[in-house]
Amino acid sequence: MQITKKNFEHIDFKVPLDKVLEHINEGICVIDSQMRVVYWNKKAEELYGIKKEQIIDQDIRMFFPNALALEVLRTGKPMEFVEHRPREGSVAIISSIPIMENEAIAWVVSIDQDVTEIKKLSNELKKAEDKIKYLEYLKEEIKKLYPETETDNFVYKSKVMYDLLMLAKKVAESDASVLIQGESGTGKDLLARTIHYSSARRDMPFVVVDCSSIPENLIESELFGYESGAFTGAQKKGKPGKFEIADGGTVFLDEIGELPLEMQSKLLRVLENREFYRVGGIKPIKVNIRIIAATNRDLKEMVKEGKFREDLFYRLDVVSIKVPPLRERTEDIPYLINYFLKKFSVENKKVINRIEPCAMEMMLKYPWPGNVRELKNVVERLVILAEGGVIREDMLPNSLLNYFEHKKDGPSRELGNLSLERVVQEAERKAIMEALKISNYNKAKAAEILGIPRSTLYYKMQSLGISACPAD
Repeated sequence: MQITKKNFEHIDFKVPLDKVLEHINEGICVIDSQMRVVYWNKKAEELYGIKKEQIIDQDIRMFFPNALALEVLRTGKPMEFVEHRPREGSVAIISSIPIMENEAIAWVVSIDQDVTEIKKLSNELKKAEDKIKYLEYLKEEIKKLYPETETDNFVYKSKVMYDLLMLAKKVAESDASVLIQGESGTGKDLLARTIHYSSARRDMPFVVVDCSSIPENLIESELFGYESGAFTGAQKKGKPGKFEIADGGTVFLDEIGELPLEMQSKLLRVLENREFYRVGGIKPIKVNIRIIAATNRDLKEMVKEGKFREDLFYRLDVVSIKVPPLRERTEDIPYLINYFLKKFSVENKKVINRIEPCAMEMMLKYPWPGNVRELKNVVERLVILAEGGVIREDMLPNSLLNYFEHKKDGPSRELGNLSLERVVQEAERKAIMEALKISNYNKAKAAEILGIPRSTLYYKMQSLGISACPAD
C-alpha cells in the first residue's frame, strides 16, 4: 500500500510535538531570527552538557560562537551532514535547516546526531582493515621470499645448502634408495619431501613412518598391515599397511636407527623383492615403492655394535645425503629468522616492526644446538610475546640468554660495562655490519634482514660512521 497524507487524515494525533521531540535520539536546537535559543531537547543536553534552563532565551553565540545555525541564518541555505566535535571524545553529525515565514527566515532548526560510537567502530574497522592488508602483504612476501634460495620450504643462502638441494634434485630423477643423515631439527623430513615431489612419483602417495614412535609389537602390522582375525582387536576386514598404501609412491622411514633388529630383516626382504605378507596373510603383496630413510644416529657405528644390520645399511645407503647443522651454515640464520618472523606474524595476526639490535645479535651468534627446529620455535615465541611490534632481548628464552652469560665474547659481557646508550650503539653497529656482510653490502637486503626501513638504515649508518662499502 502506498503511504500518503490521506492514510493519516482520520487519525487524531493528540501527542504534543514537544513530547515527541524530547524522546528522539538526536539533539535538537531551534534558534529564532535574533539568534536566541527557543528550543533545546534532552538529547542536546546530554550531547553538549548544557541544561535547558541555562540556554533557553540566550544568544546561541554565548555557547557556540561558530554554530552552524548562524551560517544558515546568514545565508538562508541549509547545511547538512557536517561532522562536528561538540566536546573531547565525542563526534556529532549536524544538519541545519532554515524555516521560512513571510519569505523571511523565522527559525533555524539544527539536528545533531551523536555518532561517537559509530566513529570509534569505523576507526577500529579501519585499523583492522589496515592490519588485514598488512598480513595479506606478509603472506605474499612469504610466498616470494627469497625465490632464488627457497625450495620446498628450505630457506637458505649458503652454498652448502644450495649444493645439497641440487644433489637432492638430481637424486630425485632416479628410484635409488636414499639415506639422509643429520642432527635433529636440521630438516631431514623437508629434504625427503623435496626428493619425492621433485621425482616422477610426485603425484603418488608420500607416506611417513616414524620408526621411533610406533610400539615394537605394532611395527609389523603398521608397515605391512594385517588380515582379518590376525590378532585380538584386529579389524574384521583387515587393514592395509604403510607400504601397501604407498604403492606407486615413496615411503619415508624417519628415525630408521630406532627400528628393532627383527623388523630390519623383514624390511630388507621388502627392499630386495618389493613384496611382503600382511600379518596373518598367506598371499604375497607386490608393491612399487621408493624408500627414503633418515636418522640422527651414526648407523656405521651401530653396525659395528651389532645394533643395525650391515646388509640393510648398504641397501639403504645407495645415495647418502648429510644435512649440515645450522652452526655450520650461519649465513642462513638471518634469512630463516626473517622467514619465520613473517610466517608467525601472519599466523598470530601481529605486526612486528623491529627486533632490538642486541636481541638480533644474540640470535645471529647463538650456535642453535636444536638447529632450524629450535630457531623456528624461538621466533614463534618472540612473535607471541612481542609488544608494540618490537622484539626485545628480555623476551629471548633462558637457554639462549644463559649461553651468553657464560660466554666471554657474548653481547652481555662484552657490552656490560658500557652506558646504555653505548650498549645500544655497539649492538646496532655490530648488527648492521653483520647484515651488510651477509647481504654483500646490498643495503636494501641488509635493511630487510634487520627488519627496518631502508631510510632508517641509511640514517644509522651515517650516525654510527659505518662505511657504505667494505673496507679494502
